[in-house]
Amino acid sequence: MVASESSLRIGAGQDIHALLLGGTLVLGGVTIPSEKGFRTHSDGDVLAHALVDALAGAIADGDLGTHFPEDDPEAEDAKSIHFVRDFAGLLSRRGYEIANIDAFVVLGTVRLRPYIEEMRMNISEATRIPVDRVSVKARSNDGLGDAGRGEAAEAWAHVLVRRIN
Repeated sequence: MVASESSLRIGAGQDIHALLLGGTLVLGGVTIPSEKGFRTHSDGDVLAHALVDALAGAIADGDLGTHFPEDDPEAEDAKSIHFVRDFAGLLSRRGYEIANIDAFVVLGTVRLRPYIEEMRMNISEATRIPVDRVSVKARSNDGLGDAGRGEAAEAWAHVLVRRIN
């Protein structure tokens, strides 16, 4: 059966956070050894945040802040990969499934390749889709921009969802 045009939706998300000495660097639910990391309301996981924005965009339902506001005390020190899990559940309850995820992280000063597979596995588990439908890539930006210089980490995520009922 071929899906009708109205049953397929694309979402895009982006997030960026400053990196500071002494913070914790979490990407895709993976804590990565680094002298710099995030000091934010949640764990600051820009990859998870971009993914929630992409999922929300695909069903035209706000963004990360709409569903998990910074002033929510329950979100204090939260693991952002749990936001992904919770939003994937909401998507399912609304009659959608995730067809695939394509994401990348820009961080020029930390080698991310050793952590990519674990990020993919965490996202696969959180979204309940097979890992072969989750792509995560890393870019250095050749030292250009805040993320390329290691002053920030940035992530982009794109998702394709389809209506299942």
